Amino acid sequence: MEKIEIKGIDEIIYYTISKCGLPIYIWKNEYAKSFYLSLNVHYGSIHTEFSVDGKKYKVPQGIAHFMEHIKFNVDKDTTANDLFDPLGSDINAFTTFKYTSYLVYGTSKVKENLNALLDYVYNPYFTKDMIKKEKGIIASEINMGKDQPYNQLYFAYNGAMYHKEKYKYLITGEVEDIKKIDIDDIELIYDAFYHPKNMFLVVTGNVNPYEIEQMVNDNLDKKEFNEYLNPKIIPIKEPKYVAEKNVELFANVEVEKAKVGIKIPKKEFKGIDQVKLNIILNLILSNNFGDSSDLKEELLQNNIITFLTASRFVLDDYVVIDVMLESKILDEAIDRIIEALNHLQMNEEDLKRKINSSVATLVLNYEDVENVNNMIQNYLIYYHKLIPDLKGIYESITLEEVQTVIDAIDTKEMVVVKIKKQN
Repeated sequence: MEKIEIKGIDEIIYYTISKCGLPIYIWKNEYAKSFYLSLNVHYGSIHTEFSVDGKKYKVPQGIAHFMEHIKFNVDKDTTANDLFDPLGSDINAFTTFKYTSYLVYGTSKVKENLNALLDYVYNPYFTKDMIKKEKGIIASEINMGKDQPYNQLYFAYNGAMYHKEKYKYLITGEVEDIKKIDIDDIELIYDAFYHPKNMFLVVTGNVNPYEIEQMVNDNLDKKEFNEYLNPKIIPIKEPKYVAEKNVELFANVEVEKAKVGIKIPKKEFKGIDQVKLNIILNLILSNNFGDSSDLKEELLQNNIITFLTASRFVLDDYVVIDVMLESKILDEAIDRIIEALNHLQMNEEDLKRKINSSVATLVLNYEDVENVNNMIQNYLIYYHKLIPDLKGIYESITLEEVQTVIDAIDTKEMVVVKIKKQN
């Protein structure tokens, strides 16, 4: 078992691989009163076109989320809840664009909970009746989601930003997509992606790492796994231009909402590695649009906005920056946001303050089993590795690097999506 030191924070993450190929990451905190388990699959909603041994497959949108739902069935009469309720633990699952996660939170009986998690996820029980029943449940979920203004705004924005990227589609898929899913699709996805070598387990809490390793091996040794098919996701070539620059929707909202975003080719950032680029973009956005920014304080005090947040999304070929806001004078608020995006700024004092704040947050995150579990998940999904010297990366950032990133942020390819009050 490998011990990975989180430098500057005095924490250790244990890493090993089970006999059948499942990577395991364990964070031990002897003061923790609870534990958090996550079994994660490198399979999300955008992975609908892939190849196995050169043969190409295309499955319906929403199938990753559909799989998450039906995995809760253990057999005809048993669900995952029936396994965990007697243990007094909470279970959940979620699907994102890039991965699916099965979660367990509890305060006792780690071994029993871990065995139950492995048993129900690695249980290929699928029937036509189960799939038919689940279609109705998920169709209702999709229709309810469409009535939510934030969902409408989010996916209208993604549709305007991207031409071909699968991020433009609902994670759940549309109702028509769900109708197309059959048992052959489900079995294909399970066989191709739900293999230990395409997954990883994260355990955080007051646990013994060596006991966890043994428990996982003992459990998985009793299961049969086919040879890993090593599926290859078929890449998409996304144009550098946005699909649509202005979109206006109408909904039953009390306060109007908008997203303003820009799309920038990643090559414009002159080879800054993805980890550092993510951090620098986050520092810039926090400084210009965050809770302590002059702009947000002014807009709130003058009642120009009621809500404001900014985020960044670093893809393989593009960086997407978006600002979401709520306002009772929406067009004026949007103008102020666009002006700020065209005049982003950071000085030495701001940079030092933001870095210190981020490092302090990083240290505090290691006081919570769920936060640590989520951090490990994010590192492995978005960077394909742990980042043991994140504190050092923060502290190495210079104002010159920040200015280089600011200079590369071109607002030429901009999207503005509004949700206005329905008359």
